[in-house]
Amino acid sequence: MVIAIIALLAGLLLPALGRAKARAQQISCLNNLRQLATASALYTGDQDDRYALNGYGTAESLQGTRLWVLGEEHLVVGAYTNRDYLLDPRLAAFASYIPSLRTYRCPADRSRVAIGAQSHPKLRSYALNGYVGWLEGLASFNNARYSVFRRTSDLAASDPSRLFTFIDVAPGNICLPAFVVRMSASGHFYHLPSVQHDRRGNVAFADGHVQSQGWVESRTWAEAKPEWIPNHWTLWLPGNRDLEWLHEHASVLLPGGPAPP
Repeated sequence: MVIAIIALLAGLLLPALGRAKARAQQISCLNNLRQLATASALYTGDQDDRYALNGYGTAESLQGTRLWVLGEEHLVVGAYTNRDYLLDPRLAAFASYIPSLRTYRCPADRSRVAIGAQSHPKLRSYALNGYVGWLEGLASFNNARYSVFRRTSDLAASDPSRLFTFIDVAPGNICLPAFVVRMSASGHFYHLPSVQHDRRGNVAFADGHVQSQGWVESRTWAEAKPEWIPNHWTLWLPGNRDLEWLHEHASVLLPGGPAPP
């Protein structure tokens, strides 16, 4: 009888404990994004209104140019575990503002990367909108009809409360420090947002606020779940409402420019 009661209580409590843990992880993730947004504001204040540089690259390829953090494509697996790419102020512009690795990783992110025979946790879960601070001269998928925001004064062309900056990325899709949004009607979904918080992810905006964003398409939920998504070239989802949300919040058309294809 006592065992039956304990089993019943456990059955009632475990789901509630699971929900509480998930909620705590979501709040912690939101706090991480808030710290990233604060670091960005402090950096621009110290750098004459300029955003930290964004894009991709290793210490070798960038040859002294600092991005907000460093990182590369999926095949450069060492970039996933290189602490210096996040914490060395000679390499990462945010290192002086965020000295903790924990800030860069969502607590719900359990993804790992294989390097040789060893499996290692990835160090970063977040990326910065590719239309914010993109390094001039670096090849990109940014649409030339849309604004790239390199100074906070550039935000005058947009609504900062709607322009996303840092975003919680699908664990298997995280690679570049930049979150790529292909601005066209083709439906090419290059980077996927995280859906780990009960089909929601977390997003920071240019005015500094953060929010939990619900993603609504079942295809988005399915594609964002795998722990390893190295191929950015095969996901084409025309009409996907989550991709449309990213289009609407990544940038704005340049004044006088033609409409995108």
